[in-house]
Amino acid sequence: MIASIIPHVDDLHADQLVNRTVVMIDVFRASSCIVTALANGALFILPAETVSKARELATVGTLSGGERFGKSLEGFDLGNSPADYSKDRVKNKGIVMTTTNGTRALLKANRASEIRVGCFLNASSCAKAIRGLHRDVIFLCAGTRGGFSLEDGMAAGCILHHLLEINPAAELSDQAHALRLGYLSCREHLTEILTMSQAGRRLIARGYRRDLLDCLQKDRYDIVPRWQQGRIIS
Repeated sequence: MIASIIPHVDDLHADQLVNRTVVMIDVFRASSCIVTALANGALFILPAETVSKARELATVGTLSGGERFGKSLEGFDLGNSPADYSKDRVKNKGIVMTTTNGTRALLKANRASEIRVGCFLNASSCAKAIRGLHRDVIFLCAGTRGGFSLEDGMAAGCILHHLLEINPAAELSDQAHALRLGYLSCREHLTEILTMSQAGRRLIARGYRRDLLDCLQKDRYDIVPRWQQGRIIS
């Protein structure tokens, strides 16, 4: 197994997906919302690339959620905060979701052999799921505003660390090695360090400090969302 990194969704090309597993990571906040929603009993997440497409796909009995450039969408049932996806709101409901980068990354990766959704909330379980697929894996960091996001890289490093613990024979690309070492060097101070990332600073400035703290809880859930016929399920 070879593990490599795509630092931003725009860096992903179709030929990189052949016979590979993709782990989409968008810590702040799409991955964290997807994991939380499915852990709380949502039936599925249906990703939509645009706001207009999400409105078109939303039907009676289906919730709509997401954001654009960090802001909630008018008329949508849910925003992009993990707390929005509580059990009392999402259990036994399907959710149409559109976000600036996370859902776009999922849709762009749809030719991969397998797609999983990872973040800090399910890091250990994600590593186990990857190992069980016995295939080279790409960690697709969704990024933000056209560039790499520190929190996505640290979550990839966290999952890689657990992957090597259970599969020491896994080969890591140089970028993957760097992110794993970066995670190990700051894992005792993740909250402090990631509040200083660009996305972390923006969340706090907009009053979403709780979101940041919710997204950085390690191994809160044991589910690993997966792509199946255009939807994300648990």
